[in-house]
Amino acid sequence: MMLVVQIVLAALLFTALLFFADRWASRCAVEDPITIAERRHARRTHRRRTPARPRRVASAAAPAEPVRRPIQVVAADLRRLNRQVALVPSGSTLVRWKALWAAYDGVLVEAAEMLECPHELAEQPAAGNARDIERVRVLAALEAAGLVVHG
Repeated sequence: MMLVVQIVLAALLFTALLFFADRWASRCAVEDPITIAERRHARRTHRRRTPARPRRVASAAAPAEPVRRPIQVVAADLRRLNRQVALVPSGSTLVRWKALWAAYDGVLVEAAEMLECPHELAEQPAAGNARDIERVRVLAALEAAGLVVHG
């Protein structure tokens, strides 16, 4: 028993000596002679001496048509969201349902505009039978235009 106490005391003494030796060594270390004020002064003078970067001028020729995603990517998103809407678990929250339907409607509108199919999804209320009927009508118009929605 006495041997265990002696070993524990020796370990504590050793860690205390290491701690104080580390503190002493950090005080004796050579510090950087440049103070904070000198660093600030050096940065300011460097900024003054460096020539200013030329500013970029916005190009006068704006693109005539906004950049759109390829129709293959839109069709893949439409098929993915169609599967997700069809397979939403029964215990899902209303927020998830609304988010999925909003994303699905957004991709439907995007596909209809790319294929120039008439749609009224933006004018329909957020929920209701009129919007559901418009979704089915837009899906039929997209499939008639050659887009594979169910795949």
